Amino acid sequence: MRIRKVFLLALAVAAGALALPGTASAAYSDPLTTTAKQNLVWHATPAAALTALDNALPNVSLNTVVNDPSYDMTGCTSAEKAALPKAPVATKSMCWDADRAGTTTWSPQGITTSGDADDDGKWGDDRIILSGWHGTDALGRYNDARIQAINYNDPASPSYRMFYLAVPNSTGSSFSAAQAHMGGMAWYGDKIYVTAEGSTSTAIRVFSTKHILQMTDTTSNAIGKTSGGYAAYTYKYAMMQIGYYTYAGGTCSMSSDTGVPCFSSMSLDRSTSPASIVTTEYFSDQSLHGRLYRYPTGTDYLLTGTASEAFRSSVGNMQGVLSNNGKWYVAHSSATVNGQLWTQTTAKSSSATCGTGTTACWAVHPEALTYDWSTGLVWSQSEWSTADCTAKDQVCGRAVFAVPLSSLAS
Repeated sequence: MRIRKVFLLALAVAAGALALPGTASAAYSDPLTTTAKQNLVWHATPAAALTALDNALPNVSLNTVVNDPSYDMTGCTSAEKAALPKAPVATKSMCWDADRAGTTTWSPQGITTSGDADDDGKWGDDRIILSGWHGTDALGRYNDARIQAINYNDPASPSYRMFYLAVPNSTGSSFSAAQAHMGGMAWYGDKIYVTAEGSTSTAIRVFSTKHILQMTDTTSNAIGKTSGGYAAYTYKYAMMQIGYYTYAGGTCSMSSDTGVPCFSSMSLDRSTSPASIVTTEYFSDQSLHGRLYRYPTGTDYLLTGTASEAFRSSVGNMQGVLSNNGKWYVAHSSATVNGQLWTQTTAKSSSATCGTGTTACWAVHPEALTYDWSTGLVWSQSEWSTADCTAKDQVCGRAVFAVPLSSLAS
């Protein structure tokens, strides 16, 4: 979760039990404790604006997008395999083509699948994995957002297409780039939720598969209405925001664990009734302890906005969050070694061990988590590019991988 690259690279914390959270007395093995809830406020995109854009451009399905791939996923190099979890061992893995594996202008963060979206684990006839990326300082458009939609119908030969995330203006005459760090994603029905940016009042941006538009200008390095039609920085497709949630408490703080939280990651929990979205926050300061929140869904796959649960975790550097059947799972990251994956309840907190007993067994530079209930697999991805790893004399790379939920610490 690079809020800015320099912060993450400055971290030299060892993982979990190897390094307790700074000067605080709490240990990663401490159970969850209850804390104050944070509610959300919904702001809908004007329906007329969405209609205007739907009328101006071809409106396509997500199935059309994933069956119109630009790139093939690849097998993983030895360096990329070194980034995979040690315990539990990944049972599925795939890696990006050389450009995505090495780029420093975009960074992978959130992940979700059609196992979230629909009851049969598919979206229409397709199994789909969505990988969310944000633009970096090197791109010059920090926190622009895109999704890499992987066609996973044939796990032996997955492929993908990238599309941009955009925000319509009030009339639908144009649109701009959505600003989102993409630290977490959740897909439920036609709604795709992504975490926004830190230090703002915007908590979650919501997009819809009903509003994926095919651009009529794929040569302009611009976004919105152009002299040649509509463009999204040369991308063929862009998905429109249908609304967003703000924090009821106002602007969030990335330097306080008692103020309004800045959501860093999220995922969908289908084990609750109704299904719910869970979130967490990230701090580079090990003396601060991130909080976990649950928001039930209501009508039309949207959130009620009222938190039903709120907990504080003692795990530091929380990059991903997952909840299923009353257990919470949080992914910790380290700047120098493997991360950790902790299973937490209000009674206990535990993690897998490996090697000489260390709990630093999870992926190297891990990001978000998502659970595909239809296959029993927990999916995640690693963040650092081959260039980033080489620059820090580390053997690692970007990979998308899965482990069985049943293999996680109880």
